[in-house]
Amino acid sequence: MKLIEKKLADLKAAQENGTYTRCPRCGRDTMDKELYRNALSRAADIMVCGSCGMDEAKMAYMNAHDSLYTWAALQPDKPASDFRALTCTEVWKRIREEQFDTLRDLYGRFKEGEDAEEIRLAGFESCPGLTEFWTKPFRLDYKAAHGRVVIMFRETADGIEMLGAVIESGKE
Repeated sequence: MKLIEKKLADLKAAQENGTYTRCPRCGRDTMDKELYRNALSRAADIMVCGSCGMDEAKMAYMNAHDSLYTWAALQPDKPASDFRALTCTEVWKRIREEQFDTLRDLYGRFKEGEDAEEIRLAGFESCPGLTEFWTKPFRLDYKAAHGRVVIMFRETADGIEMLGAVIESGKE
C-alpha cells in the first residue's frame, strides 16, 4: 500500500471513530462534530469541511483538480533533526553514515518510475534534516549552521553513487 493510501485509511478510521477533528484538506478546525454534516471529498473517500467541499465542487465544475499531496493532513511528518546546529561538513558526514541506504533506495524508486510525490513524502518522513526535495533533477537539500548540503546521485559501472556539495553561506 502506498504511503498516501495508508495515511488516508488512517484518517478515515480516525474520522469514523470521532478522534480526528481538523479538516484533512485545509487543516483548519472547521469540521462539524457530526461527521455526516461535513462534505464527502471528491478526491478521496474521506470527509472534509464544508468550505473545502465547496472548493472541490467549484474545481470539479471547472474541470480542475488539486493533488492529494497538497492536503494539510497528508503533508510529511518530518522527523526531528539537529542538522541546523551542525557544520556543513558534519551534516555531510551524518548523511553518508546514517541515510545513504535510504536515499539510494529513494533514488532507485525514482529511476524505476514510481510516483515522484510518493517518493518525496517518503523522503521527508524517513530522512531527518531533509529540507528540500526535487525530482527534476533528483536533488536533496539539507540546511546546516552556516550553509547547506546538496545531495545528487549518478549511476556508474559500480552502481549508484551519492554526490554531495557543501555550500557555505555567502559562497553560492
